[in-house]
Amino acid sequence: MRFQKTTEYAIRVMVFLAKHKTDRFSTNHLHKVLDIPYKYLGRLMSKLSAAGFVDVAPGKTGGYQMVRNAEEIYLYQIAGLVEGLEDYDRCVLGFEECSDENPCSMHTIWVKHREGFKKMLYNTSLADLESGGSVKF
Repeated sequence: MRFQKTTEYAIRVMVFLAKHKTDRFSTNHLHKVLDIPYKYLGRLMSKLSAAGFVDVAPGKTGGYQMVRNAEEIYLYQIAGLVEGLEDYDRCVLGFEECSDENPCSMHTIWVKHREGFKKMLYNTSLADLESGGSVKF
């Protein structure tokens, strides 16, 4: 299972901002450092700002900065904001109706992994990712 591109980008931006919590970054700077398409990034940052995850200041010295503590922001909040969490309950093989009563061939295996994945989303904060020592954003 992979995140959709929008969620990937949102997590990358938020981890970067968490690692640099006292600094402000322009959309252009974030675009260059994180290699996220500029127009796409602008729309994404608007969503993150509207949700209260980041603050934006206009002008030459302005830009985006994280306003909430990394310990307070969980991956499920970011994924829910940018793509919704419905995809994580869907059938992994794409069937409209897939349940314990009407399972696909992957259902029993997928349910275990899906629940683990969802648990990870609900239990992993940006602080967990930010403190991990990673160098890629």
